[in-house]
Amino acid sequence: MLIDMDITIAYKCFSCGTFDFTRINLFKLFSGENIESVCKCGIARLKIFDSAKDEYILSVPCIGCGSTHRHIMRRDSLLSNNIIIYTCPITGIKNCFIGKDVFVRKFIDNFEKELDGIIDGLGYDSYFDNTRVMLDTLNKIHDIAEKGELYCECGSNDITVSMLRKGIALKCADCNRTKFIPASNNNDLKKILQKDRIILLSKKSKYKIPN
Repeated sequence: MLIDMDITIAYKCFSCGTFDFTRINLFKLFSGENIESVCKCGIARLKIFDSAKDEYILSVPCIGCGSTHRHIMRRDSLLSNNIIIYTCPITGIKNCFIGKDVFVRKFIDNFEKELDGIIDGLGYDSYFDNTRVMLDTLNKIHDIAEKGELYCECGSNDITVSMLRKGIALKCADCNRTKFIPASNNNDLKKILQKDRIILLSKKSKYKIPN
């Protein structure tokens, strides 16, 4: 009888915005071998450490808050056929899924459909050019702001955010400088995900920012 001792750990990368699927062999894990996997974008890293008897520490990047969380994995849970789900302790967003590969991928498919349903219910889907890109762009801008890297040339970090059809408008509350972040397609998303700082400069935006 062939016993499958592989599991899959999936998380959504905070840098490139795609799901990373890492296949782990439990024999290697149970033997005490530390495991590290890097997302295809080369930035986000997943790590597993042998903590104590029958327990392991999972260090995983979080799309919700942009930081890295540590979760405890138990051996008996890894050997079950159940999906293990970890959430961001700050935002409550589900950020990591563990289990047999076929089950994890099926769960994530359903999870994303559920998110699409929520978006439809809010009425956003018919307004934005690309709702998914818009929300991922907004999350990235939020992450940059949380790190103190969203500010105006005048020195203020009091920046208002307006979601428009084709992107996100930023406006300094002190001097009214503006900046427009396109969010219409995946190329726009790729560009914003590569940024770690946003500065509102003197150059005027061609977009009118709502009051």
